[in-house]
Amino acid sequence: MVPYWSLGFQLCRYGYQNDSEIASLYEEMVAAQIPYDVQYSDIDYMERQLDFTLSPKFAGFPALINRMKADGMRVILILDPAISGNETQPYPAFTRGMEDDVFIKYPNDGDIVWGKVWPDFPDVVVNGSLDWDSQVELYRAFVAFPDFFRNSTAKWWKREIEELYNNPQNPERSLKFDGVWIDMNEPSSFVNGAVHPGCRDASLNHPPYMPYLESRDRGLSSKTLCMESQQILPDGSPVQHYNVHSLYGWSQTRPTYEAMQEVTGQRGVVITRSTFPSSGRWAGHWLGDNTAAWDQLKKSIIGMMEFSLFGISYTGADICGFFQDAEYEMCVRWMQLGAFYPFSRNHNTIGTRRQDPVSWDAAFVNISRNVLQTRYTLLPYLYTLMHKAHTEGVTVVRPLLHEFVSDQVTWDIDSQFLLGPAFLVSPVLELNARNVTAYFPRARWYDYYTVSFSECLYNLGKG
Repeated sequence: MVPYWSLGFQLCRYGYQNDSEIASLYEEMVAAQIPYDVQYSDIDYMERQLDFTLSPKFAGFPALINRMKADGMRVILILDPAISGNETQPYPAFTRGMEDDVFIKYPNDGDIVWGKVWPDFPDVVVNGSLDWDSQVELYRAFVAFPDFFRNSTAKWWKREIEELYNNPQNPERSLKFDGVWIDMNEPSSFVNGAVHPGCRDASLNHPPYMPYLESRDRGLSSKTLCMESQQILPDGSPVQHYNVHSLYGWSQTRPTYEAMQEVTGQRGVVITRSTFPSSGRWAGHWLGDNTAAWDQLKKSIIGMMEFSLFGISYTGADICGFFQDAEYEMCVRWMQLGAFYPFSRNHNTIGTRRQDPVSWDAAFVNISRNVLQTRYTLLPYLYTLMHKAHTEGVTVVRPLLHEFVSDQVTWDIDSQFLLGPAFLVSPVLELNARNVTAYFPRARWYDYYTVSFSECLYNLGKG
């Protein structure tokens, strides 16, 4: 199950320019006395977005991690399942991957199925003013996707994670992380199927029936692997990617969790974007790349309740939204809602404004501090719920109908939620709202702040 510290508030963004920016954020948060336990780094810390590397701009990151951890903080780093094959200098992750035969290939000829994700070609200067497709074509390296069904891949993956953590060649560059965030593992690619000449079996990539997808005209291989790509199951039998596509993220989760535990010697945490039933045994999940918009607050509640039903209790949305600039009042309300997510992390993308609590004004700082202090008083209860979810399979976030199934009104409520059987959250979800109309099923309800109680006879309350 997840460690206690993972229930603390967490900060991240894609677009930190260097380790000094993270250090400044950390110092501002500490000075503001805002509860905060976990700091992330997205792909910014990598050299040219290559897994298991460290950018020169983050040369001070190892020392910063050690300093933050000495203060009781935890650090989580991102890894993508996309290994560059275009390196002109030694790149052990790819070289050893080739030696251990870990990459997904075409059947028959054994060629690697090359895609494009975040790694850049070596020795290029990226022109960010170009359109996205041009940037992908000109600057993104060819990448190979590890086949996590193969027995050899788990050993290779663990070795690479261990070298990132310990870095025996350069111990001063070791990154003493506490958890791993795995992204782009649907698997996701920036090209359709594979780089030129592309996929080889039209019958699999353009089947007679296509799910109703936005990209249905581009086939099943749109922004992912060719469906005829061959993977190797643990018993050695081959299987088409077509038949195991939805299991890719699941297949990466367990090896990542086990490697992290063995390497760090601690009960850390894995956060994954792609999941499948039983993923919750090894990982938590954030609800993907959302938008800084009011409608996303309510959708996050629905998403959490759904993933609880899927057995993934450690879940939450990017607080204040990932895409687009966050607006002040919306971000305030999202901080108040997100303080009650099991996985409580503020995160946004590159090119957008800062939205961490200390990036606004004094009022925002006070609101964030107060609501997060409330969260921290609930951590023993929340940790108990996580343990029950781990040992008994119960839900942590749950709809009201789970506790009041005979009350038909609760069957349609998706703007309130329960933490376990006893804590009801009724958040503000609309602009300029100063009151919330909330439904209280017949029971004895206590106000958490005043400890006053009332017998609900009319099932309707405002607050």
